[in-house]
Amino acid sequence: MSLFDRLSEISEQIKSQRHLITSEQATMQVSVRPFIQSLGYDTSNLAEVLPEFHADPSSKGAERVDYVIQRDGKPVMIIEVKAAGKELSHHHWKQLHNYFAALDVDFGVLTNGIEYRFYTDSSKLNIMDEDPFFTVDMLKLDSSIVEHLRGFSKPYFAPEQTLRKLKISSLLEKELQEPSDKFVEHFAREVHAGRMRQSVIADFRPIVKRAWDDLVDQEIARRLRRHEAEEAQLEDTQPEPAPAPAAAPTPEAPVRARADIPETGAYREIPVTGTYKGISFEATLLLNEANPRRSKVRYAGAEHATSSAAILAIRTINPEARRPNGWTFWKYQDPDTGEARNISDLRD
Repeated sequence: MSLFDRLSEISEQIKSQRHLITSEQATMQVSVRPFIQSLGYDTSNLAEVLPEFHADPSSKGAERVDYVIQRDGKPVMIIEVKAAGKELSHHHWKQLHNYFAALDVDFGVLTNGIEYRFYTDSSKLNIMDEDPFFTVDMLKLDSSIVEHLRGFSKPYFAPEQTLRKLKISSLLEKELQEPSDKFVEHFAREVHAGRMRQSVIADFRPIVKRAWDDLVDQEIARRLRRHEAEEAQLEDTQPEPAPAPAAAPTPEAPVRARADIPETGAYREIPVTGTYKGISFEATLLLNEANPRRSKVRYAGAEHATSSAAILAIRTINPEARRPNGWTFWKYQDPDTGEARNISDLRD
């Protein structure tokens, strides 16, 4: 099971029990301990995860941080927990800030079980920053944030590399939105032989931005072509199902129309939906009635094979998702009963 899937299960637990999570202990049970376990740490092994750790020996045991995660016998990350019903405040940040300095750790996490804020000391050594370097919202999981979180898991523990990647991603995003003079000049010098005046940089700025946008579009198209090729190969290896014998119409069982939807050329257009991790995607099935197995799905403005459209949709949520069966992922509404049925019923 992928990290995204494990976190998704925790997210569903939080959503279903949120009204009952009214204390720190409940927050730990439903969210925090499973969260730590999803990162690969054994919460029953005190060599890895220490609860109620003395944050300041001089405080006579009064100052305790909820969890300390250790690597090679050294504390590297602390987690301070508040009840799920509480908004995380500056007072809570100050508490974590003090623990961070007392324990000389690399990372601090402040959480109410729903929001996980990750801090470090990027500005001044051993002084925790005021702003988190990234945040995980368990009610709105983001695949890119989950990917960053992987760097803090036990099998892939590489927080420094993760921090560098986060900073570079942030810089790149900023440059792509509004390319700076230095960014534009770097590329302009490769194709411009004259002096790099400000007017030249201004001329090249929209060119650089368009070139980058085109590159992103080409990469998306390349991935779509790969999905289409995989889907076509999969379809070619599956035998054509034997047609079901047609039942003769009787007064008691009249022949039922397939769907009262207008045809477009060789295709019949049928609205369909697919659901993944509680998120719904809308598309249109282009049913090829002459050869149903060659039907397509129109999704995000383009036409794809059934599974290609499905994987394109769900990988916006989870980049690690496996290819689904498009014929069972997409569903249409039966015009007679109103129930949601697999589009494979139309194919067969």
